[in-house]
This record gives sequence, C-alpha cells and structure tokens, in this order.
Amino acid sequence: RLGARSGATPLSAAVSMRHVELVDRLIAAGAPVEQRLPGELTVLMVACALGLPEMAARLLAARADVHAIDAQGRTPLHCAAMYAFTARERSRVVALFDTLLLAGAEAGINQPAAGATPLLLLLGARAEPGSAADEDVLIAGLEQLLDHDARLDAQDPRGFGPLHLSALHGLLGVVQWLQRAGADADLRDGLNRTPREIAVMRGFVDIAAELDSRPRSGDVSMARFLREQR
Repeated sequence: RLGARSGATPLSAAVSMRHVELVDRLIAAGAPVEQRLPGELTVLMVACALGLPEMAARLLAARADVHAIDAQGRTPLHCAAMYAFTARERSRVVALFDTLLLAGAEAGINQPAAGATPLLLLLGARAEPGSAADEDVLIAGLEQLLDHDARLDAQDPRGFGPLHLSALHGLLGVVQWLQRAGADADLRDGLNRTPREIAVMRGFVDIAAELDSRPRSGDVSMARFLREQR
C-alpha cells in the first residue's frame, strides 16, 4: 500500500505507463484500486484523464468507484470530459464515455466540479480561449452525454454555457450542432454577454453570423458579410 514520494502507487504507475499486463497482475494480487493519490485522485480518474478506456474497464471490473470525488469535486466522468476536449481519436472518447456511463456515471452527469459539469468540461471550460479541438470528437461526446440527460442550460462560474464556450474556442461545427440540439443562443454570461458577443470579441465572424438569428431588416451584419466574402 505504500506509494512513492510523488504519491504514485504501483497500480497508478502501471496505468500511467499503459502497461496492461502489469495492471492485471497487480489487481489479481490485491492492489487497492481506491488508494488515494495526491489531490484525492483515484487510479480510475488517472485512467480517464489519460484517455484509457481499456484501463478504466479493468479498474471498474475490480470495483473501482465510478462515483469517487477528488479534492476539486471531480469524478472520473469529469476527468474523461477534460481529456476529450483535447482528444483526436473519436473511437477512444466514445469507448471511454461508454465504459463510464454503463458503469453508472450518468447519475452525476450534471454534477459540477468547481462550477463546471462534464458537458462544459468537454467543451473546454478549463482550456485557454481559442484552444484547438477536434469538432467530430466533441460532437460524438456531446451526443453521448445528451443521450444520458446532460443539461444544455448548464453554466460555469463565469456564466458561460455550451454556446459561449464553443464561440470562445472557435468551434463552428459544434455551435451548429448545439443550436440544432436546442442550446439557448440568448443565454447571457456573468457580464451579460451572449455567445454571439463572445464570438465577436474573439474575432470568429463566421460563428457570430451563425449565432445572429435576428438580423435587422435591410441591414446585413458585418460578421455575415465578412464570412460571405471568403
């Protein structure tokens, strides 16, 4: 049960090294799957943060707690969502979410951690503005979360909802998908800004035009004009 000075345990180290055989041997030998790491992380959270569905499945089979909470209030699903924002492999994200949701993670699907639900983390609530993301991966993750009743009216501590975050990061395809799914384009953040205003502020004129659902008669929006000139 002794961990290294870094706080790592043999099991967490094996998971981080992606050493499947060693993980199996440690679990079979009785390695504690719920031994806490620094920040109250669990090994399952580590596997999710690294985007390792095969490791997550092994840990869950060994009775790892899918509802465990770390010092920041994050569950394994929150960790998976944070990974998914930067992921490039759609199949890996789908497998990871499936593994957790089938194990009962949906019970906390709208639970915020430091103010952000898994859906908001999937859309980059903790990322720097304009961070690159694979929109196909994000949409696949959104489909899974919404299939399990994730709420589209969630807002983080800044008041950012799903469309605010998509505008912040320049995710045109995600904006279009969210609008079709019923996300509120008129939702306002803590500074009374709409998603369209965030897009304008960030210089994403195509997204601003997409969100401009009420053009004035006889007045073409500059954002739409600029997009059509491309």
